[in-house]
Amino acid sequence: MLKTRLKTLSGSALREAGWNALVNSLGLINATRFIMQYETGFGDYTKIKKRFLKEKVLQIFAKR
Repeated sequence: MLKTRLKTLSGSALREAGWNALVNSLGLINATRFIMQYETGFGDYTKIKKRFLKEKVLQIFAKR
């Protein structure tokens, strides 16, 4: 059962509590495997998306 905390945790305390919960629930190896499935990515998605969509719109109108 999860204990509800009234106090908001700091970023580092939240990461530590989360990691401990994963390790307690899954074990060290599976908790590590779970975390390794996530990657932070890179670049500016908004700029890339805008450029990509602009190029697609131009291609659509060029075909008409």
